[in-house]
Amino acid sequence: MTDQQQQKRQKITNSCSQTANESGGAEEVGDQESEIEGFPAEVIGNILSYVANVKDVVRASWTCRKWRVALRHYLHNLHTLQHHESKFLPAFQKSRTEQLEFLLTDTLLQTLRLQSLYILHMTKFSATAVIAWLLHTGDSLRHLTYEVPMSTLYVDMLERCGRKRCLESLHLRYATIRFTADPTTQRFLCLLSLTLSNMIDVTTLQLQSLVSTCRKLESFSLATSVVTSTDPQWTLNLTSSSLKSFFLDGMYFDSVKLEANLLKALRLRDSMFTNFKLQKGARLSSLRIDNIMIVDDLDLGNSTNYFLDLEEMEVRRSCVNVWDVIDHVFSNPSSKLRKLELIRRATTVCYPVLTLNVETIARLFPRLDRLHLSDEVLDISTTTAGNQLQGPTIFEKLRFLELHCLRSHEAILLV
Repeated sequence: MTDQQQQKRQKITNSCSQTANESGGAEEVGDQESEIEGFPAEVIGNILSYVANVKDVVRASWTCRKWRVALRHYLHNLHTLQHHESKFLPAFQKSRTEQLEFLLTDTLLQTLRLQSLYILHMTKFSATAVIAWLLHTGDSLRHLTYEVPMSTLYVDMLERCGRKRCLESLHLRYATIRFTADPTTQRFLCLLSLTLSNMIDVTTLQLQSLVSTCRKLESFSLATSVVTSTDPQWTLNLTSSSLKSFFLDGMYFDSVKLEANLLKALRLRDSMFTNFKLQKGARLSSLRIDNIMIVDDLDLGNSTNYFLDLEEMEVRRSCVNVWDVIDHVFSNPSSKLRKLELIRRATTVCYPVLTLNVETIARLFPRLDRLHLSDEVLDISTTTAGNQLQGPTIFEKLRFLELHCLRSHEAILLV
């Protein structure tokens, strides 16, 4: 056999081997496709629901027909770009916003059972697109977060969302409220959670009307919003027979009166009031106060019964009137208290010193799990505190302890 014949034979052998490998690879790809086809569309829809970017959802739906079916019938959650992702768009170009708006509209119109919609973006969408999104989701939508600056045309988000039968949670930001309660119209039939932040031109009457209209509302949050009032006293009166959680952040009122018999959690942060009054017989389980200035009176129903169910209490950098509430808590200690945090502001203002020590806290709150104190609260040095911990003090349930020294800005952590 000549050399040319041997080379020709070798080429034929290599060609056959390559064909065999390609055939095996094709079979392997075919097996993978058959495995994907056998995957339940419901599971694929749940996977796509965890993707926090509409662009990635669309790319994934191009995988095969099964994934497109999952997108249409079993996609439950849909997100736009997050705030930190929006910053990477070059100068928020109008073309980029239009592309995202078209992509979101096209994707939404393909879904049939969308339950959660998160629209988080720093640019303005058109009113036509927003109305189309809300109309298409119909009665399937349960959770809506809309944090977008006002569009070129006005969209009354509360009016659009008020008639959705299954809506359970609503978070609005950068919007205005043109809402008045109409007793002949039933709205927000199932709304359980309402969060309003950075609202524009809201009146106290509108807020009062909104809260009273939501008959099943359990959680209400109001943050850094411009609120006006026809009342010269600038009073916010909220009444709810279902409210269990109330949160104010960055708000300023002359007077706040809250009437909620079922209230369990109260949180106030970075706000100023002349008077704050919690009316009737609410029994709090969680009380969190951070950087609050109250000029005259703080009334949280300071009786022997209102703090007996308290499980969590945090008080930071607040005025003297807030510390008066602490006296009521320690005078009528809750055996259910698991978390206690008392931090005073590091200023030259003279506060009355609480006559407490670590042993007293251990005796009053036997179920305490987390304890965070500043030296200004106990009027003791960190060394003395350490010596108390080495004594007969008993914390059977305590897992986390932090003693903070405001003068030296040091902390002792004991886990």
